[in-house]
Amino acid sequence: MVLIFLIFLSGLSWDAGELKKMLSGPTGLHHQDQKLIYKDKERDSKAFLDISGVKDKSKMVLVEDPISQEKRFLELRKNAKMEKASKSISEISFEVDRLAGQVFYEIRPCVT
Repeated sequence: MVLIFLIFLSGLSWDAGELKKMLSGPTGLHHQDQKLIYKDKERDSKAFLDISGVKDKSKMVLVEDPISQEKRFLELRKNAKMEKASKSISEISFEVDRLAGQVFYEIRPCVT
């Protein structure tokens, strides 16, 4: 399936990252999972379109980047595991504090 979008950017002082974010909604692709190609070269998200040579009515190609998508999903999984571990540590700490309050200490003088 091929999707064609006609986009008019006033002044062309946009960077590629802004264009990717704008296309996230219509394409359903996260902006980090996209590659923007102009004149057979991938354009960096921080590169300004006018400096890259993009002019009014220029044709650009937006494709899904499966490698970036996989990296992002791995990072999300790693963060989820870290949050789960942090929650478990917090629960254990709470339980230790609760049990510490139940411990009875008896102090006896030492007789020699």
